[in-house]
Amino acid sequence: MIAVPLRLRLGETELSFITTTTVFGTPLDVTLSEIAIESFFPTDAATAAFLRQLHDGAS
Repeated sequence: MIAVPLRLRLGETELSFITTTTVFGTPLDVTLSEIAIESFFPTDAATAAFLRQLHDGAS
């Protein structure tokens, strides 16, 4: 597994994430050879709080 840091700036707010990519399947299985999931996780409390607030506002 490889983890890549990602930082985004929205005005004065800086969001910090770590991204991971998981690939499923084997080269012999054509139906699963192209399935990949990229996930983003907050790396600090401020980013997590911002995302919670954004989610709660959208509900």
